[in-house]
Amino acid sequence: MKNRLSILILTLLLFTGKLSAVETPRISLLTCTPGDELYSTFGHSALRVYNPANGSDLVFNFGLFDFNTPNFYTRFMRGKLEYTLGIQYMNDFLYQYQWEGRGVVEQVLSLDSIQTTEILAKLEYLYRPENRSYLYSFLYKNCTSELRDIIFDIAGKDEHSLAKSAGKTNRDLINEYIGGWPKFGINILLGSTLDRDIDVFQSMFLPDYLFNELTVAANGDIPLVSDYSVLLEKSDNTGSEKTFISKIIVALLSPIFILGLIAAFVGYSLIKKRYRAIEIGFLSIIGLLGIFISVLIMITDHRELYSNFNLLWCSPIYLFIVIASLIKWRKTEKVLSFASLLFLSLMVILWISGIQYAEPGFIIIVLTLGLSSFVRATGRY
Repeated sequence: MKNRLSILILTLLLFTGKLSAVETPRISLLTCTPGDELYSTFGHSALRVYNPANGSDLVFNFGLFDFNTPNFYTRFMRGKLEYTLGIQYMNDFLYQYQWEGRGVVEQVLSLDSIQTTEILAKLEYLYRPENRSYLYSFLYKNCTSELRDIIFDIAGKDEHSLAKSAGKTNRDLINEYIGGWPKFGINILLGSTLDRDIDVFQSMFLPDYLFNELTVAANGDIPLVSDYSVLLEKSDNTGSEKTFISKIIVALLSPIFILGLIAAFVGYSLIKKRYRAIEIGFLSIIGLLGIFISVLIMITDHRELYSNFNLLWCSPIYLFIVIASLIKWRKTEKVLSFASLLFLSLMVILWISGIQYAEPGFIIIVLTLGLSSFVRATGRY
């Protein structure tokens, strides 16, 4: 199949040169709606190349990866997972998204024959075996950013408009697509670099934002998009509106409720000086999570995780506090608890100053940790 596809690519290039005065291949951006799986939460982008001269209809897809890759999740966390440029037949591509119940829209690009040839030559170069794989980065190098770079490098590049502020941060954009525990977990891992303002060009790492920018972009004196069509409607798998009971269940399983409940139990154990295991367990979990995040930052190449001040509250120090408490090293316990209060105070300052985002659940945890550290530091435990 790969040989057949390679022949089709070469055919596309030949016809582009020979038939530029009559009929050139049509290049379109395909934007796919988000899916149910976490990896598909943000949608997808691909490039369609349709050649009316020979009827070939191909999709260039930079978002392919292999779940069977050895140590898949370890490679992903370390930033060592390779994504691949693949080529699919248009019918196969649409069938996949129809099966997943996801929508697909098409934006036909207004390109002259020279620009079309340049894009096809770029795709042919990137599809060579030595070039088709790349190290994935969610913000800086993904299936959408690769297409953004190709399109705006060859057509419709307006440096002034692309460099203006998007009025948002990367974290703002990410949080538009996630909620509940995934939002809570992702925001623990992401560092403060995501809380800086970004420009329009940078915002186009997400499919919807590339789609939106193309709708207003120009290619010289004409709009960059000449035609728009809905190829697949998103299926409504939600059924009827959620029942009252299901809404209650969702609320009871939310981070705010669960963490609030934990905070209440920890507070009760501290005030009544009973059920010490509750607070010990809470501190141990925070400490272990701090170790996990610290190790992950040290071994990963994902720049998104760097400069993570969440380690001021999600810290290994709480494991040492637990150990000092269990073996009755009271002075050590007090010193570490005072240090914890200092770190928590610094975290609050960073939140207030906007240097790093505060998830509501984080605030509950910090208040609970603050109460625990205060009680231990003052010897009232």
